[in-house]
Amino acid sequence: MLNRYRAAFAFPGATAFSAAGFLSRASMAIYPIAMVLIISGRTHAYGFAGLVSGSYVIGGALGNPIAGRLVDRLGQHRVLPRFLAGHLAATAVFAVLITVRTPLWTLLLPAMLMGASLLNIGALIRARWSYVWPADPGRRSTAYSVESTIDEVIFVIGPLVATVLATHASPLVTLGLAMALIAAGSLWLASQRGTDPPLRVRGPGERPTFALRSRGMLLITLVMVFMGAVFGSAEVVMVAFCGQHGQRASAGWVVASFAAGSAASAILYGSRHWRTPLLRRFVRAALVFGVLPFLYLVPTTLPVLAVCTFVVGMGIAPTLISGFGLVDSIVSADSLTEGLTWIGTGLSVGYGFGAAAVGGIADRHGAHVAFWVPVGCALVSAGFALALATRLRAPAGPPVAPAVDRRISAGLKADSRRRG
Repeated sequence: MLNRYRAAFAFPGATAFSAAGFLSRASMAIYPIAMVLIISGRTHAYGFAGLVSGSYVIGGALGNPIAGRLVDRLGQHRVLPRFLAGHLAATAVFAVLITVRTPLWTLLLPAMLMGASLLNIGALIRARWSYVWPADPGRRSTAYSVESTIDEVIFVIGPLVATVLATHASPLVTLGLAMALIAAGSLWLASQRGTDPPLRVRGPGERPTFALRSRGMLLITLVMVFMGAVFGSAEVVMVAFCGQHGQRASAGWVVASFAAGSAASAILYGSRHWRTPLLRRFVRAALVFGVLPFLYLVPTTLPVLAVCTFVVGMGIAPTLISGFGLVDSIVSADSLTEGLTWIGTGLSVGYGFGAAAVGGIADRHGAHVAFWVPVGCALVSAGFALALATRLRAPAGPPVAPAVDRRISAGLKADSRRRG
């Protein structure tokens, strides 16, 4: 296991850009739950708290594809500082409005701008991994597993930190920590020019390709939309479950169980040498994830909820890792960052709608009834995964799907052909 991970990090600079990515996206796990806890602590209800959190995530869903295309055209080192400045300004406005206790509706626009200006750092890091190992699918798969593990470690630590700070300190402390992390990590990453994927020089009259037009990309994105809806709705309902059981301060470690389960499965996934075709792995993982949220209908106590959440979380990483691999194999090199960003965009759209929709259900009918929302979203996500398998295996003129399978299995991409 360790040898596979050492091999992935053998490229000079890989450890540095992965570490910068960890620091940059640590705020991902702080912002949403901090918003829910801060606003629900002020209103003693979860409906508007979920709406604000959802606005932040939907803002990211709107801004990330645009940012991804800009990165593909201009390079990470040019785009990162500019988006960082906009994000810090929007977050500062949000913090001030909370502190002076303005009407709650005034928080919606700053929250959306916060999300729109926060780059999908995970996509940028995975694009670097694709650049440093262009013809080695094994090392790329292990590297993607590392990044998924880092994501989940962040989502274990982040909710705990956010819960402690939001319930025992000023909102400014919580948001200030997130701002400091994203600023330090983004500037560090932008300074690492050696692993920044080079820009492709286009011929006269040649137009950039759109990742979403690649065969299967729309269905992959829809799978991610409903996965994100599971995340967003389940997180809000878990916070509501804790509050309705008189243990609101325990929400952090219950939500962290979600990420802990995914981190465990990511480590195991990355340590294996997979011979099963990537498309089949993705569909199988999505189907498993589609049925696991039924466990949410079982808990009546917080410890049981945490255990069930851990098991549900184990279905996340294999689906995401294989999903990133599919995008890497399907999308052309000049739109790779945009393609990887669409996974995060799908998750963000789903998260935002899931979080916004489920809070009112939890308020009116209780957390147990509201858990049916993530259950239903998971089943729809699995359905789109089956549709993707049919789409990629079906002939369309020249046999596209077998070509995709060969590229996935052999690690061949347009990217590697251009680099020679």
